[in-house]
Amino acid sequence: MDVRSFMPSEEECAIVLRDVRWRWGAVCPRCGSRSVIRHGRHLRVYQRYLCKGCGRHFNDRTGAQFEGSKLPLRVWFSVAFLMQYKISVKEMAKTAKISYPTAFNMAGTLRRGLCLSHLQERLKGIVELDDVYVTAGLKGKRCLKRPPRVRSLKVRGRGAYKTDKPAIMGMVERGGTVKLIPSANMTEQAVLRRVMRSIREDVEAIYTDEYPAYHILDGFRNHQTVNHSIGEYARDGGIHINTVEAEFSVFRP
Repeated sequence: MDVRSFMPSEEECAIVLRDVRWRWGAVCPRCGSRSVIRHGRHLRVYQRYLCKGCGRHFNDRTGAQFEGSKLPLRVWFSVAFLMQYKISVKEMAKTAKISYPTAFNMAGTLRRGLCLSHLQERLKGIVELDDVYVTAGLKGKRCLKRPPRVRSLKVRGRGAYKTDKPAIMGMVERGGTVKLIPSANMTEQAVLRRVMRSIREDVEAIYTDEYPAYHILDGFRNHQTVNHSIGEYARDGGIHINTVEAEFSVFRP
């Protein structure tokens, strides 16, 4: 099997890209203007546009992960299709008839784009919040322009960036996106700032533990907590933060 046996032609792939990317109308990727008109073709396949706002031209591939790539769009689509089924890079290279380094770089580019879209997406439904602390010191770095800090494992209490043990706030939408966000500390202001940026206001429910900084979320709809200090890890109605803690168990190693 190769890319020609299951992937449409380059013209059909270009039409799909155009329909998906400009479903609400073409937008200039450079200035964001919607004052755009069609202006010829790019490589006889892709639609070319002229932005009246900045006066520059762009096409269907401009600003996308595959902008400037010499590979056909159908090859990019085939790699993206195979990645859904966890196909190895070696097999993707064989199917798309490209070299292994090229397939490896394409998979990395697509993953970075997917990660960026997840970071920009705000969570909804039932969201679990928790925090974890990781040792991330700069011991041994010659570029260090400050006195060495006390090692984090010797510092009592919760970690912080100043003690070389920054906090990582975890947010998990059940059945959806996972976000792990570094934070200098875990104050109420820091928690509220990150929640407002990452979670929709009409969220169905937010579940946390009893850490005092999370009490500022009581104004959100259906904020529920579990008290680990008394051995409570789940309550009736599916109230728990086991999902985000399971993500931490993978992240920390």
